[in-house]
Amino acid sequence: MARALPDVVEGRACAGTALESRTFRTREKAFLFLERTRARLKLAASAAEARALGFTVGAQGWTTLPLDALPTAAVAKRWVRESHGLVAGPATGKIRARMARPKS
Repeated sequence: MARALPDVVEGRACAGTALESRTFRTREKAFLFLERTRARLKLAASAAEARALGFTVGAQGWTTLPLDALPTAAVAKRWVRESHGLVAGPATGKIRARMARPKS
């Protein structure tokens, strides 16, 4: 899901520690962290929905999703896109053109 978004780079954070996670970044900022048992992403417009579904929404909208209790695929996809958009900021130039093109 995250890799399909524009300008996403996958990496590792805190390698070799208990906090190690895969990261998905855009514009050099992480918008999704995947750990062994949970995912963390940033929400704003959907934060109330996440709370209503029982997920923890912390400081600045960072939301924890246990991997064994994820929302539906449609909701998860929407939230990943929202997190990406919050970190990437408004699309401009080449990014906007790529977002407008259909995925192959």
